[in-house]
Amino acid sequence: MAKGKEFTMIDEYKEKLYLEKLYKKNTIDLDNYFKYSGKLEIGNKFKKVTEEYTYQVRTYIKNDMSKYKLKNYYENTSRGKH
Repeated sequence: MAKGKEFTMIDEYKEKLYLEKLYKKNTIDLDNYFKYSGKLEIGNKFKKVTEEYTYQVRTYIKNDMSKYKLKNYYENTSRGKH
């Protein structure tokens, strides 16, 4: 291409165009490869989008565990062994 080790801007641009053409020739753009159906894949089946599958506002679960008391497991098991 160019004389010696130095590339001119034109040679670099030609090489860039060649590499872009080669890339387009050898790759498949899967972003637009399949037709958009508007369906979601749920459990290996495609289903229409309904309100059941759309984003729902986060609901908070109030789980009050204060009525339960944690037993000390090591205290209960060590009494019988001594």
